[in-house]
This record gives sequence, structure tokens and C-alpha cells, in this order.
Amino acid sequence: MVVYFKKELFNQLLHFSQQTMPEEACGLILGKSTSSNEELLASSFVPMRNCSTHPRIHFELDPAEMIPYLTNNQNPVMGLFHSHPTASAVPSAADLQTLWHTIPTHWILSLTNPDNPELMVYQIKKASLTGYHKLAFVIGQ
Repeated sequence: MVVYFKKELFNQLLHFSQQTMPEEACGLILGKSTSSNEELLASSFVPMRNCSTHPRIHFELDPAEMIPYLTNNQNPVMGLFHSHPTASAVPSAADLQTLWHTIPTHWILSLTNPDNPELMVYQIKKASLTGYHKLAFVIGQ
């Protein structure tokens, strides 16, 4: 599976994450998949409030805030986004425990190196042993 999105979307993720520092930023990625489901086309980012009791090290989305987007079939949720202000762009143990594993992609933006932020896009597979694998992505103009 390959994820496609414009540089403008990456810039929105970066800007929101920088504004939210030192807390983890979070939100939803909207878009659609191709008919073969082998390509995802990310079109927009919806910033959301991090309602975690420990927002510097954990993120939690308010399900009530998500409902309008989860029920929109015209521009469906195709990704869950959050930042790691002080950690790499690898899912933490808490990230792997997400209840939102049915959302096709999980995006993590690491800000540990401000001059070179690192974005990774993952697909989480829930099974008896939860794992993840990196997805390829293409940033267009």
C-alpha cells in the first residue's frame, strides 16, 4: 500500500505539531482509497484536541469530536495522526494498544530534530500479537 499526499498537508501537520509543543498534537487524515485499495490519497488534515491526562507523552482523541468525520462517507477518515515531540516516529507500546486499529493508517511525526522532522505512516494489524509495518508514501507538489 502506498499513501499519496501533497506537501501542503505535510506542512499543516508540521505547523500544528510545532504549535502544540511540548504536548503531542493529534487529529484525523481524510481522503480516499483507490478501487484496488492499494493506494490511499490523503486530502486534508483535521486538527483535534488532545484530551489525554498526560498530553506530553500520550494522545487521546475525544470520540464525540470524531463522530462527524467517522460517519462522513464523502471524505472518509483514512488516517489517525499524532506527534512525538521527544521521541522517534515509531509507534510506542501505548500507540499499539489503540482502539482505533480499524482506521487504515497511523501517522507519527517526530520533532526530536527540529531541522529535520521525521514523518512515518504505518498500518497497524491487530492480531494475537499486535504489530506494525511502515508504508511507502509520496509527497507531491
